[in-house]
Amino acid sequence: MTLCVAWIRQKNNVEELVFATDSSLTGGEKWNQGIKLFELPRTDCLICFAGETGRAYPLILNLISSIKLNRRLQSSRTDVEEVLNYLSSVFTSLVSTIINEISGLDIHELRAGAKFLFGGWSWLESRFRIWQLYYSKDAEGFVFKECTDEPNKNRIYTFLGDPIDLANLASRNYKKLVYDNDKQDDKMDMEPLQVLIEMSRDKEIRTVDGAIQIAKIYKSGTSEFFGINWPSREGKPHFQGRSFNPHSKPEVRYFDPDTLTLIEDKLPNIIEDITRFSQLEDFDFIRSCYGVDGSLKENIPDNDRERLIYIFREAAYQYFIEETKSKESSGS
Repeated sequence: MTLCVAWIRQKNNVEELVFATDSSLTGGEKWNQGIKLFELPRTDCLICFAGETGRAYPLILNLISSIKLNRRLQSSRTDVEEVLNYLSSVFTSLVSTIINEISGLDIHELRAGAKFLFGGWSWLESRFRIWQLYYSKDAEGFVFKECTDEPNKNRIYTFLGDPIDLANLASRNYKKLVYDNDKQDDKMDMEPLQVLIEMSRDKEIRTVDGAIQIAKIYKSGTSEFFGINWPSREGKPHFQGRSFNPHSKPEVRYFDPDTLTLIEDKLPNIIEDITRFSQLEDFDFIRSCYGVDGSLKENIPDNDRERLIYIFREAAYQYFIEETKSKESSGS
């Protein structure tokens, strides 16, 4: 049971492939800190699942092991579609070995216990691609359906849920969100994440629960996993469903679930006295990012934002050290 989503985000004319899922594992017992979004032994693709954990985990773990043992599949020169075909073949082979020990239960029901979202960057076609994978009784194996076969569409996304009603509800919520905010003609941003967060917070939806897991694939063929403060910005940092204390959290970037922005990316909008940074060697760079009135300029590139964040962190730490030394000197 779960709800996951993948979509192509477009911001500042740059595309990213984003995956997100809740963290709830159910089936006789309930865990709200289960890993459901998986990094593979190559950085240009991701996989997540909906359905029975007992069916999905053996398949995904076997896939990870198989890729590790296959140099061709590990190589970035092998296109993501070839990985997809291998994935489908491995899953089909594995479920064919399942032995039914429950009287009266159809073997095809057992094999179809989990379905998957898989996607990544295709260097061969120079675009992001997303597929749903599921077991077909007629084919007696795993088949796939591409969700990105119309690359010129303004909004490309797919929800995958178990039961399927969850995905249908998420799609309706997404369309209402876009319509109510008059975003039909806008490029796609983080709206699918907003829908997933709202459904995970909804206590009436038992099977969608726990902190959201988020990862992105970039056109460079690299992936990045993110944490999130949950259930709000004031909540604890979570990564891959697990809760951490602020001092021991993994060194990743964290989302604010209320604003759908990265917490570390929040820069001061106005610096009233920018000359207080004049002693820093990066002062000219800081001044180039802020206007004459001290306000942060619009559309600053992500790498410049990260550089500013690093500079301000280092400056704050240096001021703290200097202040501590000053207090120690005055007290001696």
